[in-house]
Amino acid sequence: MKISSWNHTKRWGLGLALALILCLIRLSGSDEPAMLCVTEACHQTVYIEGTSNPFFHAPFEEKQCQTCHTVAAIVGTDVVESSVRMLTQPIVVSQDDYRTEHAVLLKGLTPTAAYDIYVTVRDVSGERLMQEFPGTVPADIPDVKTDDKDPPRIFDVRVGPVSKGVFLETTVTWKTDEPSTSLVEYGPSNRYGRFTSEDSTLKKNHTRNIHQLESDRDYYFRVVSRDIFGNEAVSEDLQFSTVDVSEAQAAAAVVGDETDQSSLILYQAGVFLLNSDIVGVHVETSKPTRIAVEYLKATESVIATEDPGEGRDAVLTNDEDGHPVLRDGTDLAIDACYQCHPPEELGVSHPVGTEPSGKTTIPDDLPTLSGGVLTCVTCHAPHGGIRRYFARKEITKEICVSCHEGY
Repeated sequence: MKISSWNHTKRWGLGLALALILCLIRLSGSDEPAMLCVTEACHQTVYIEGTSNPFFHAPFEEKQCQTCHTVAAIVGTDVVESSVRMLTQPIVVSQDDYRTEHAVLLKGLTPTAAYDIYVTVRDVSGERLMQEFPGTVPADIPDVKTDDKDPPRIFDVRVGPVSKGVFLETTVTWKTDEPSTSLVEYGPSNRYGRFTSEDSTLKKNHTRNIHQLESDRDYYFRVVSRDIFGNEAVSEDLQFSTVDVSEAQAAAAVVGDETDQSSLILYQAGVFLLNSDIVGVHVETSKPTRIAVEYLKATESVIATEDPGEGRDAVLTNDEDGHPVLRDGTDLAIDACYQCHPPEELGVSHPVGTEPSGKTTIPDDLPTLSGGVLTCVTCHAPHGGIRRYFARKEITKEICVSCHEGY
């Protein structure tokens, strides 16, 4: 059942408005494009108030606003706009989520120009691998993807053991024959009625977690994947049971140990042309990695088309007034958090991206998105706070019973 609250919306709106006004700043010695945003004219009061807390978020303290707030690149079904008005060389597109597959799409490249493309992946231990694509001419790329109207093929659908953390949960995995999005529909009958959040990252190996299951009952589910053109594939109807439950923390520890003992392997790295004007980079690795794609036009120089002004660096920007594009909604309140705190490292944690149901009621002092959607920011203040982990309330039973009646 959806919960709609004017107070929730207003509180979230005020907080989001403050968050969205923060923009780029560059660390000393960094080559990334930046713009000062904590000045006497911009957001200095917010910064002073935030750093007055006993605990504060490191990127906020160090004025690394771009870490959470700016859209430096969109990975998944969207594209990276390289046709911006002010540029520095080379252009670096980074994706900070730790994943075993990455799909980065670059829009606005000249079809007949040559580009040097450098791909770097790095795992949580710091091990790094690189792949180079020098002299890449978009018009000459042999792997051209066009909309053939055929949906991806789904196979090898599996459901993991049901585990007990804060809630009962399980994991569904499957594969597709082409990079696609990931979503699971599920429910107590074959009418389903519930669904996970959709992972829009294009990948061939898919994983979605299902939270807040009820004990001792059967569930129906099916998986859904859409390719880069929106062609949708749906699996057959499948089932799992919550009768047998395992320990979530123990299972997570085993997976972590196996991952730490293996070496990073670059299974696949390639470039493709989407239609006629978008260059894509697709990478598969043996362990979750972050990715950075650096590309430089090799046949002609790229210069800023506007003077950024004395004492300021040229910056990447997409909007009309020259301001960097800012994240909002779940992209800001969930995905930005996962950049540095990937779900596989968090272990058992409270589900996010979900709406309250049953006897769950979110109090007015815990902000949610429209419709009552919980995010990381619901329980953790993004800039810092008076408690460890920036918790909005004491991390005891009290924070549970404030939302869960009869916990």
